[in-house]
Amino acid sequence: MISLKDMTNFTKTLFFIGLVFVFSSCTFEEDNTLIYDESAIIERRKELDDFFKNDASSPLKEHQKYQFEGLQYFPPTEDFAFYAEFKLISKPDTVQLLTSKGYEKRTMLRYGVFSIQDQDGTTFTLTGYRSLNAEDDMIFIPFKDKTNGVETYESGRYLEVELSADNSEYFLDFNKSYNPYCAYNKDYACPLVPKENFLSISIKAGEMRPIFQ
Repeated sequence: MISLKDMTNFTKTLFFIGLVFVFSSCTFEEDNTLIYDESAIIERRKELDDFFKNDASSPLKEHQKYQFEGLQYFPPTEDFAFYAEFKLISKPDTVQLLTSKGYEKRTMLRYGVFSIQDQDGTTFTLTGYRSLNAEDDMIFIPFKDKTNGVETYESGRYLEVELSADNSEYFLDFNKSYNPYCAYNKDYACPLVPKENFLSISIKAGEMRPIFQ
């Protein structure tokens, strides 16, 4: 069984990994604006496969590593890469996110709201959360959508973006959305998606349901 201390270390590791992948897969225009880059997405997926297969911090158990042939993804698409307006919550509040283990909760800061317009012109919003760890510069975006339980993991997926100095607009690329570790190993206690981040659309981008689930 994974202890609370182990989960704290896991959270730090997860955010560090996310930060590494953000930097390793970013492509910028001349004005330093993030843009969609399919080759960077493909390279990032290769790095993740190597991490899951070979790294000691992988959530996979040894017998899973032996059988592992790669994570399952939707094909890369620019349709789910958006420039999102961001509004900082004037008085960010500390919240207790429920986890996949009912007796554990994750304390996070409810930080701000992203407003996104999809390819059909429909606007939807997602709340971003931050770790209470002052050293962490990532915004955590858990979400559910209409693909859950069919094409994607039933409990939802996660997306992260690096905190911007401007903090008014972000580039959200759902090709980089990923499953929580508990999708692969039930020993982990993963934050559940709060109701305010339940979407009524299908996000057909990013990681799909694990093939061995």
